[in-house]
Amino acid sequence: KWSKVRQSFPSLASQGKIVTCPSFAVHMMSPQAPDGWDTNGTYLIKPSEECMFYIITSPVPTGELSISIICYDETVEKYPWLEPPNDIMESDADGFGDWSNEYSPLSRTESRNTELSNKIATLLETELPEFYSAIGRETIDTVRIKRRVSWLQMSPSGGSNVAYSTPDGQVALVGDSAHSMTPSMGEGCNTAMESAVKLVDGIVAAMRERELERCDVSTLNAAFIEYGLSRPQDTQSIQERSAASSRFKKG
Repeated sequence: KWSKVRQSFPSLASQGKIVTCPSFAVHMMSPQAPDGWDTNGTYLIKPSEECMFYIITSPVPTGELSISIICYDETVEKYPWLEPPNDIMESDADGFGDWSNEYSPLSRTESRNTELSNKIATLLETELPEFYSAIGRETIDTVRIKRRVSWLQMSPSGGSNVAYSTPDGQVALVGDSAHSMTPSMGEGCNTAMESAVKLVDGIVAAMRERELERCDVSTLNAAFIEYGLSRPQDTQSIQERSAASSRFKKG
């Protein structure tokens, strides 16, 4: 969603707007999965509903364990010290920012937020004592609060339809540069791969239609334009459902 390519072309940049949702994550990294845990699976951990948060743990290729405490604005009402940062980072000078804006900043002299890690330790020890014991204090000391989740909303500009390609077919967007979404449904990577396949299929179809064995520039341009106009019809509803899932639901 921070794509500099998209921002470089007025026809694409004018369509995109970053939309922020009322949810965020408190993130930690564990050196390894706790003893007895499946190292090839994702765990969903839920405390009592009154806590208004849940935890997702997933192994990463390095052997570490990624831990995210999923929170909402309603969570902050109960635990005000979990308020995610809203400050503007230097990379926001252009009003758009980049991927680093997803995380709460630490000063150059800080390696950890001791006050935050102490409060997280107390919270987990109280609400999820077995989980607290399993991950240990070393993991909790890596805690960072991420900014509220956001997604890329593409709206028509100067035309009747959203397009993931430039009008001349010179550039086509796939993945987060075209349809970044919140992580609540886990569909971002799937949708990105589907977009790549759709684009390749479109190029192959255009070559067959023109009876070409080798793709030329004009055929590539035509395929990009066709993909750019058709693909948003598939992806935008997924983005909207994912954004809706990023809101707290009782019961």
